[in-house]
Amino acid sequence: MNKNPFEIRLETLKMAKEMLDQTYQTQMNMAQQAVETWKDQGKDIAEFWAQNTPKMYQPEEIVQKATELYSFISNSLRTVSGGKDKDAA
Repeated sequence: MNKNPFEIRLETLKMAKEMLDQTYQTQMNMAQQAVETWKDQGKDIAEFWAQNTPKMYQPEEIVQKATELYSFISNSLRTVSGGKDKDAA
């Protein structure tokens, strides 16, 4: 079943959010591992955490990532169709 443009955009937004979720989770896991190392060394955890806690992404970043993905999809479709843009017809 072919998807309409709105469904494609929604899927692209979902993909972008999932990518940013994974990136954030990876960064958070790394920060937590580093906290354990600092704790083992007897260093101040609060100071480390304040300086190294990953920032949660903002909605604008989801849109930006989705735009990058959608652009890739659009360009790929143009390449496959021989560079013809159906709007130009």
